[in-house]
Amino acid sequence: MFTCKQVSDSLSKGDYAKLPLAKRFFLRLHVKLCIFCGKYNRQVMDGQDMCRHFKQHEATNCKCAPELQEGQKDELKALLATESAKYPKD
Repeated sequence: MFTCKQVSDSLSKGDYAKLPLAKRFFLRLHVKLCIFCGKYNRQVMDGQDMCRHFKQHEATNCKCAPELQEGQKDELKALLATESAKYPKD
């Protein structure tokens, strides 16, 4: 079993999913059972999971926002110009 310091060090160094299976198992066990560092380290693990999934999704070349046509770009530029004119610069 790991100490809280060892768990925090392992998680802060990099992605826990790249650790060997046995080390990853005991690390997860410690995070589930420890009342002192469990909540923080669980959040760190969740953050690493989200980053990993985002990188995988980004690698598929998924376009999250649709491409704008020239007419739409011009409309947005005009709208931004009129809105920014309402607020004088200091």
